[in-house]
Amino acid sequence: MFSSELDRAGHPFRTRTWGILLGSIILAAVAAALVSAKTVPFVFAVTLASFLTAAVIRGQLAHALPRRGSVSLHLAIFLLYALTSSAWAIDPQNSIVNTLAAILVGGGTLALLRLFADETRPNLLHMGEGLWIGFIVGLLYLFTEILTDQSIKIWLYNMIHMAPDDLKPHSYFGWSGGKLVTISREDLTRNMAPLTIFLWPAIAGIEGTLRRPWTIVVAVLTVIVAGAVVMQAPHETSKLALIVGLATFGCAHVGMRLTGRLVAFGWVVACLAVLPAALIAYRLDLHNASWLQSSAQHRIIIWNLTAEQALKSPWLGVGARTTYVLGPRLERDLAKQPGADLRWSLSAHSHSVYLQTWFELGLIGAVLLTLLGLAILQAIRSLAAQLQPYAYATFASAAVMAGSSYGMWQIWFVSAFGFCAVLFGLSARLIPEAQQIRGSAQNVSA
Repeated sequence: MFSSELDRAGHPFRTRTWGILLGSIILAAVAAALVSAKTVPFVFAVTLASFLTAAVIRGQLAHALPRRGSVSLHLAIFLLYALTSSAWAIDPQNSIVNTLAAILVGGGTLALLRLFADETRPNLLHMGEGLWIGFIVGLLYLFTEILTDQSIKIWLYNMIHMAPDDLKPHSYFGWSGGKLVTISREDLTRNMAPLTIFLWPAIAGIEGTLRRPWTIVVAVLTVIVAGAVVMQAPHETSKLALIVGLATFGCAHVGMRLTGRLVAFGWVVACLAVLPAALIAYRLDLHNASWLQSSAQHRIIIWNLTAEQALKSPWLGVGARTTYVLGPRLERDLAKQPGADLRWSLSAHSHSVYLQTWFELGLIGAVLLTLLGLAILQAIRSLAAQLQPYAYATFASAAVMAGSSYGMWQIWFVSAFGFCAVLFGLSARLIPEAQQIRGSAQNVSA
């Protein structure tokens, strides 16, 4: 136990067993999510099942029922509209399955947040420690892999006798004499998403559980190592999300109200102006700009084609997850442009949650997504002042990650955002109380 609060309060071990058990599960879940992003749906499900099981045993299952509030209401409306859009989707079954999966993640997120709200502080401290320790364990793994060209993964794959046909994409892996000898850094790209959006909940967890002066030392070192890993990884969106998160955190300490307004303005622009922005960027010939990386140039092409398709069904869209079905069909009819080096494609997803919302759910979906984000920002404004910088940094990082990254219905991506909200909800239960206890102790000492 890193906090001295429980020693002072005299809490016996038997009263903290659930906190230790569930905190250990959070530790393993967060570490696993950073080691392999593909595990995020599984670890999210295990965490949810563990907390619900504990609630049943403790006779507290009713505490998991979400209460009606602005955020839960807007989330429900957005997801139910997405589910309704299956009625006009090309592949209704595919649409229903994926939107139901997102609904389960959303419901599980709200349930876990409710359980945290009714948990005792001693148990929350153990869970908070599990959060940041698990993050550091996963971070150190990624740091080691970056420094050693993924020696751990190479050793593991060779130990379990993986063959060339077992690992995809084949271009990422180099073989010699039946042994794996190299792995491209591109294989770590997906890991950067949970690392970047889990960073601020982990830092808040450090603030809420560690003793002074270790709080600042551990937090600063964690940010430095996380920055080194992200900047060495071949994922530009994570780099941008990290920078935006740091800038937002710093701005919040200078002017909280202004920061909140700027984040809200950025959210509205991202949700509602992304369609015309995608069309304008292409017409400005940015896809041929030499100062942009080829991946960015290609995304401008993808965004332009997606925006053009979105204009054909601007109000209702083509139905949730239809991009994955319609995209490959449309690509067959897209001729490569004369003199173009990049593939002229729509992609299986839009590489932008905001643009994919326009395409699949239309203006109605874009407005509902906008209102959901604004409801979250309104909830952030009601938090304790000390917690708001972490909340704004988390929101800004996640918003950037959604803007130019993966698809909105990829279950690991959806689960990562849900798990991020869960982890922040946990850290949010720690900081205000920790400050109150520290303040009381200082007053007593004085």
